[in-house]
Amino acid sequence: MAILRTQLVVVAIAVAVAGIAHAEPTTLRMGTIAPGGTEWARITRAIAEDLSTRTDGQVLTKWYLGGIAGDELQMAERVRKDQLDGIASGGTLCTRLSPSMRVLRIVGLFQTRDESAYVAGRLKPIFDDEFHKAGFVNLGEVGIGPDLIFSRTPIMSMDDLKKARLWIWELDQVFRASWPLLGVPVVPTRIDDAERAYDEKRVDGFLAVPTAALAFQWSAKARYVSDLRVSFLRSCILMSTRAFDALSLEQRGALLQTAGKGILQLEELGRRQDEQLVGGLFAKQGLTKTAVSEAFRADFFAQARAVREQIAARLVPAALLQRVLSLLADYRAEHRAFQGDSRR
Repeated sequence: MAILRTQLVVVAIAVAVAGIAHAEPTTLRMGTIAPGGTEWARITRAIAEDLSTRTDGQVLTKWYLGGIAGDELQMAERVRKDQLDGIASGGTLCTRLSPSMRVLRIVGLFQTRDESAYVAGRLKPIFDDEFHKAGFVNLGEVGIGPDLIFSRTPIMSMDDLKKARLWIWELDQVFRASWPLLGVPVVPTRIDDAERAYDEKRVDGFLAVPTAALAFQWSAKARYVSDLRVSFLRSCILMSTRAFDALSLEQRGALLQTAGKGILQLEELGRRQDEQLVGGLFAKQGLTKTAVSEAFRADFFAQARAVREQIAARLVPAALLQRVLSLLADYRAEHRAFQGDSRR
């Protein structure tokens, strides 16, 4: 009997090992509105390859690019129906699932990409908790870049700005609430309707980050770009808690490492393309960079500050806005001190 029991144990172990050895790999289904053929798409492929390598081919990734899985709200619904496992959001879904992230989108609040990143880093535990309550794991946020004004005619003053009808993404709740308070007419539509709206002269330009203007070819339509950085866009990469928990501990670790590496690549891509596009590549497309005078810049930020509390009251708790303003004051004081030390 002892020999028989030993044989049965050996057989059970062999069957278990064979089962593990021949287990089907897990395929994570990811959706994004980022178009194929772009640098964004190239990095998503690199993320998929890296994750497969780190897990010995046991965790694969299938990306649905260019909004083929629907807009971001439709993709979230597909996650709930177990038709997708995760989403690389262009920002709007991030602020739906983590309402505190709306504070990062308030017009005129941040003046540099680094300011936005600094505040986002300190608020990340709040964001992560809100994503978790919504059924998602936050793999990380990415700074996409500054929102600029791409227009048919030059925008050189607040008066010019208030006369222009500007396209915004219809899912962007923060922009829909913000710009009318500033007296700027905006026309919310789907992303795939933006170009047609411009051609049909329903809009006079686009409020968009440089990389999106390039990816969706709005920069090839517009004639002018004003380098007035009116706000900053942050995106996020989300995985459903269901899909994340189904992975082994080692696979989760590999996913987090791979996502972190990809986020750094996306962040660097955004910084590099901002400099290249605004610094000269847009000009090669025929775009004229409109000089933004100090008077225009000061007027814009003054008016944005004047309506900030009205804007924020519709979007985030007052205490959160005050915390962000305090963090910004600390960051700017440290930055000024550093610049002063570096000149000595």
